[in-house]
Amino acid sequence: MKIIVASFQCESNTRASLHPGKSDFEYFSGEDIYKKLVVKDIFARNGFEVIPSIYANALPSATVERDVYEFYKEQILDTVRAHRDAAGIYLYVHGSMEVDGIGSGELQLVKEIRQLVSRDCLIAFTMDLHANITDELGQYVDIICGYKTAPHIDQDESQRRAATALAYCLKNGIKPHTYVQKIPMLVKGDTMLTQLEPLRSLEAETAQLEQQEDIFGANLFFGHCWIDAPNTSASAVVSAADAQTAKQWAQTLANKLWATRKEYRFRIEAELPEECVRRALQGNEKRIFITDSGDNTTAGAEGNTQELLKLFLQAEPNKKTCVAGITDFDTVDSLWDQPDGAFVTVPGLGQKGIIKTHGEILGWAKEIIGRCLTITFGNVDAIFTEKRSGFIEKGNFDKANVDLLGYEIVVVKLGYLFEELKPYADRELFALTDGASCVELSRLNLKNIVRPMYPLEDFDWAAK
Repeated sequence: MKIIVASFQCESNTRASLHPGKSDFEYFSGEDIYKKLVVKDIFARNGFEVIPSIYANALPSATVERDVYEFYKEQILDTVRAHRDAAGIYLYVHGSMEVDGIGSGELQLVKEIRQLVSRDCLIAFTMDLHANITDELGQYVDIICGYKTAPHIDQDESQRRAATALAYCLKNGIKPHTYVQKIPMLVKGDTMLTQLEPLRSLEAETAQLEQQEDIFGANLFFGHCWIDAPNTSASAVVSAADAQTAKQWAQTLANKLWATRKEYRFRIEAELPEECVRRALQGNEKRIFITDSGDNTTAGAEGNTQELLKLFLQAEPNKKTCVAGITDFDTVDSLWDQPDGAFVTVPGLGQKGIIKTHGEILGWAKEIIGRCLTITFGNVDAIFTEKRSGFIEKGNFDKANVDLLGYEIVVVKLGYLFEELKPYADRELFALTDGASCVELSRLNLKNIVRPMYPLEDFDWAAK
C-alpha cells in the first residue's frame, strides 16, 4: 500500500503587506523533502511504500496570492493524480494559510485531493497550534494532530503522532471520524503559553486522551487573530474511531478551554513602548530584552518600523543598546560599499552614524538570505537588513557580526521571546506597539470574524 507525503505551509497575516513569492518558500521535492519531514521511517517500518511529493514552507507573511498558491498546490495534486490508488496521504500544513480569493488554503487543497482519491483513502494532517480550523475540515481529513506547545518545540513529535495514527488505522482497517468544535474566543497568542497553567494541564489532558486506543488525535487550537476571516477563532478537534466519541471529546475540550478564557494574561511586563524604554534604561539587570510585538517578523509583519530605535536615539542611553533586524533594503544597498568605520547618513532616518560591521542574515531555515549593516549611533547599534529576518537566536547576531553578549539592552522584532534567546535575557519587556502583528485585539478592526467573539464581547457559551 502507498502513502503520499507532502507539506505546504505559510502562516498568513491579512494586516501585513508583504505577500510571499515563489522564491520565498523553502522548497524541496522528491526524496529531499525528508530533510524536513520525519515521517518516512514510520511508514516504511509498517510496510508502506512511501511516495514523496513536495515540501514548501514560507516565513509568516501577508496572504498568499492565487498564482503562488496554485503553483505549489498543483505539484501536490500531480503526485496524487499519479498515485490515485494511494491508501493514505500525509500532509504537514500550518492551518492558517489564507489565499486571495479562496480563503483557507488547507481546506481548498484537501477538497481537491478528495476529488481525486477514493473516500477509503485516509488523510492525516499535522497542524500548527495557532491554526484557524474551518468547520468543514473534518469532512475531508480523517486524522488531525496539532502541536501541543507554545512556544513551539514539538513539531517533529506532532509529525510522528499523525504518521503513527495513520499507519495504525490503515493496518487495522479503521476509518476515523474527525469532529471540529469551534470556540468563539480569540485570546492574545502571546499570553497563551503551554508551559504555564491552565494550558499545561489542558494540553496534558489532550495527550492522555491520545493514549486511548480509539482516539487518534485530541487537539486544542488557539486560533490566529491576524487573519480577518469567518473561520478565525479557537477550536477543539478530535479524531476517533467513531463519530460520537470524536464529538463528545471535542465538545468537552472546547468547554474546558472556554472556562479558562479569562485567565490568560501577560506573565511578563507588557507596556507601551515609551514605558518599556524607560524601564530598560532604569533597570539594573545585566541584559534586558524588549520585543517589538506589533512588528513581529515571525507573525507576518514587515519588521521595518523604527519607533523603538527613535525612542532610544532620543534617550541617548548610557547603556550599550542593540536594535536588531530593521528591514530596510535602501539603507543596506546604498551604504553597502562603504567600509567599516565610515561616517554615513542613514536614508529614511536622517541620522548620522558610523558603519560598525557588514554581515549576513539568516532565513527561517538558518540559510543565508541576504546582507545586513550594523550602524552605530553613540551607544545605540541598529542592525539594518535588506530582507525581513527574525532575530530569534544568538546565531542571527553572530552572522550579523555583532556580539550579543556585549549589549545591556537588546530590541528584537518578536512577540514572546524565543526559547533560544531566553538564556541571554535577565529581564523581558513586551512592547505593545502598533503594526501588522499588534496584539491588542480591539485595535485590529476585525470585520469578517463571527460575532460575538470573546474578548471583544463577553457572553455565555457552551458546546452542546
